[in-house]
Amino acid sequence: MIDLSVLIPVRDEENNIEELVERLMATLTNLKITYEILFITDINRDNTFEVLKDLSERDDRIKIIKLSNSFGQHIAVVAGLNLCVGQAVVIMDGDLQDYPEDIPKLYIKMLEGYDIVYGIKEKKNDSLFRNIYSKMFISILNKLSDTKMEYNTSMFRIISRKTANAILEFKEREPSLTFIMSLIGFKSTTVEVTSGIRKKGITKYNFFKLLNFAINSLLSFSTKPIRIISVIGFCISGLSLIYLCVVLIQSLFLKVGVLGWPTIVALITFLGGAQLFSMGIIGEYIGRIFIETKKRPLYTIDEKVGIFE
Repeated sequence: MIDLSVLIPVRDEENNIEELVERLMATLTNLKITYEILFITDINRDNTFEVLKDLSERDDRIKIIKLSNSFGQHIAVVAGLNLCVGQAVVIMDGDLQDYPEDIPKLYIKMLEGYDIVYGIKEKKNDSLFRNIYSKMFISILNKLSDTKMEYNTSMFRIISRKTANAILEFKEREPSLTFIMSLIGFKSTTVEVTSGIRKKGITKYNFFKLLNFAINSLLSFSTKPIRIISVIGFCISGLSLIYLCVVLIQSLFLKVGVLGWPTIVALITFLGGAQLFSMGIIGEYIGRIFIETKKRPLYTIDEKVGIFE
């Protein structure tokens, strides 16, 4: 029986992997526990997979899952959860912004009786724009979603085997693990961890990927956008009725001419835009229903290294 599995989704990280593994193994050896390190990767533009295979040949505690396509970071983690065997599971990024040396903090805290221990970054080392975006994103999600996120959280956390099994009960096509863990509601806490800076390679999350993640997370865990549409529609209808009354009073009693075509064009344009925006939000929900009904597999494994079932 293995005490701890470390899951690391990676892509195009050949320059970081060897240092990451060296620091991981030194840290985990000092913990005096049995462990495995499971990398999940897919389509790389560099030699990430070859570097991982070489490391696995040197030490059988390093294992690899190679997915056949780019299914996304969260689905990669789900694939790892399906195949890891540790009684506890650490989830972390492979770019060295999560410090392996912080794993003992998470592990020792979990032993106090927690099922989930989140790593809270001591500070954000991202750019000013990205920090502002993160704060806005989390603030909006917390207002519109039924679950809450803390600022400065990341994928870096440790979960119990019970939590891992509960996560695997969710069969969503676009899972957001952060919100799923909050929804499960097992006993959780936080510890402060170091916020590292990427020294090699480039981030895989550009603005559009972050925006897509935000939209997916919101629509997957809240129906409030549809309720907001209903409220806006009700308000617009009320304002239209009030405006109609004003026009009738001006025409019948005050003999004031009705404003001409510029007002009509502005109103039609505004209402048309509001309708298209509302239909877009409803369409997003319908699209998700359509995808879910297909019951496609979450991922397909191309190759496994060091894993025996």
